Amino acid sequence: MATKQLFKDLDVWTDVSVKMRDGIRLAADIYQPRGNEKLPVLLLRTPYGRVDAQSMNYRHPAWYAKQGYIVVVQDCRGRGDSEGVFDPYRHEGADGKDTIDWAKNLPGSNGKVGMYGFSYCGYSQLLTAAERPDGLMCMVPAMAGSDVYEGKLYKNGAFALALNLSWLLFVGKGEAARRQEAAWHQKLTRALSNIPAEYALFPENISELELEAKFPFLQAWLENVERNAYWKTVSAKESYEPISHVPALHIGGWYDVFIDGTIENFKHLSKKAPDNHYLRIAPWYHMPWSQYVGELDFGKEARNHIDELQIKWFDFWLKDDQSAWADEPTVQYFLTGANHWQNADRWPPEKAAILQYYLHSERGANSISGDGLLTATVQKQGEPDIYVYHPGISMPTLGGKSGADPVLTPMGPKNQQPIEIRNDLLIYTSEPLNQDLKIAGEVSAVLYAATTADDTDFVIKIMDVSPDGRAYNLGEGIVRASRQQEGSKPAAVRPGSVGVYTISAGHIAHVFKQGHAVRLHVTSSLFPTYLPHSNSFNSSKARTATQLIYHDEVCPSHIKLPVIPKKVRE
Repeated sequence: MATKQLFKDLDVWTDVSVKMRDGIRLAADIYQPRGNEKLPVLLLRTPYGRVDAQSMNYRHPAWYAKQGYIVVVQDCRGRGDSEGVFDPYRHEGADGKDTIDWAKNLPGSNGKVGMYGFSYCGYSQLLTAAERPDGLMCMVPAMAGSDVYEGKLYKNGAFALALNLSWLLFVGKGEAARRQEAAWHQKLTRALSNIPAEYALFPENISELELEAKFPFLQAWLENVERNAYWKTVSAKESYEPISHVPALHIGGWYDVFIDGTIENFKHLSKKAPDNHYLRIAPWYHMPWSQYVGELDFGKEARNHIDELQIKWFDFWLKDDQSAWADEPTVQYFLTGANHWQNADRWPPEKAAILQYYLHSERGANSISGDGLLTATVQKQGEPDIYVYHPGISMPTLGGKSGADPVLTPMGPKNQQPIEIRNDLLIYTSEPLNQDLKIAGEVSAVLYAATTADDTDFVIKIMDVSPDGRAYNLGEGIVRASRQQEGSKPAAVRPGSVGVYTISAGHIAHVFKQGHAVRLHVTSSLFPTYLPHSNSFNSSKARTATQLIYHDEVCPSHIKLPVIPKKVRE
């Protein structure tokens, strides 16, 4: 343990050893204001390097210490300078509890501990809270999902390729540096620098990249392909009762891969303990947090002020400053399109009316050259729209909701026009709106569809189309045909039979301006966000599938928009 005098009025202890219940020692740094006052502790536990302290989005721990806190930043088990083997999520609950038991008794501590951090560091807070540690008074889980299996590894049966492979390569580089294995480090560096090729080679490249050999947990991930007990033991949503008792400020981003999980956490936890849980949703993607997201500038109101918000939260719960959080709404969300913040008592906001737009075409909805429409009435008769999907010619992702680095994975709002020339994409567009249309809540599509395969994927995307033709994505969704019955065992579909597929595009808060239009994309892949499906229930060998989307009185495919009536808005 060493003391550094780098910061005025602060003492900094580095490489402090913290013993866990099984004897493993974890490394931590402590930033502490000088003086005799008893102060609360802020804890950030990270697998990405305690010196970095997630500075991509947060201010330095020294800044937090200068606000009147003892700040502890710790390397998770098996990462950085901490002992043990890294097994994602498996030890975070117990290690978090043991660390809080230690931190609350630090010299100068008043016994109260708060936690913060985003992504893995946000989710680990939830796992820690589930252990009911004495002394944990509040937390701020940011960009955190509700489940490891559903939302991180898979989405309705589709493997989240871009998120997980880029994450494994990044974490692998840290492990290679930790082990001082220069050759492996160089191999992973080359892979990250040419990530599109690695996506195309997956999963055959896992062995070549030495990921399975170096990370024992990866074998377990690949073996447990269903959401079984292995995944449930590290699922936050399986432990909502104990978690609900810890006050939490949930922070999400409209273009973050975990936004639906963030909202799920808030909704369920606030039902159990309504006074403990608050929600903030910015227009950001996973990182970095800025007014500039993808190709759009959401304006000055979208700038990152999370540090100041967290201090207000911590002052309220850890310093008993009742004025710090007195006027804060339960829910505050950024309304894209209008580009300003709005307050609500719950999510989704009250009194939303469901507007249904029905799919319609005469000649066919294939590509931007088709005549696909979204209309307020059902098309009485109509031939189904047909497209062909081949896994080797997958639909490229433009923007969207993924993680974690926008340089490595497709994220954010992007103009979709470059892919709208393709005939394996069905496009349905409303007439230009004669007045503003505000939506807030979950958007979904109900598709009556058939396929020549015994399994396949269906993908939707919701867009705002401006008068000049630019089409910016607001949300997307995917569902595997064999998993259309939620909670049931996957089963092959009967080729040629019409199934009803409800596909969520996620939660959206947006204003379609007068003169703009609503657009729906329908296709069967979104690469590299998701691993393209082979179109076979029992085989990975790629085959071609012909897909039919019906839209008539018997099979009225449609989308559902949660519209906020004008009188409520005012």
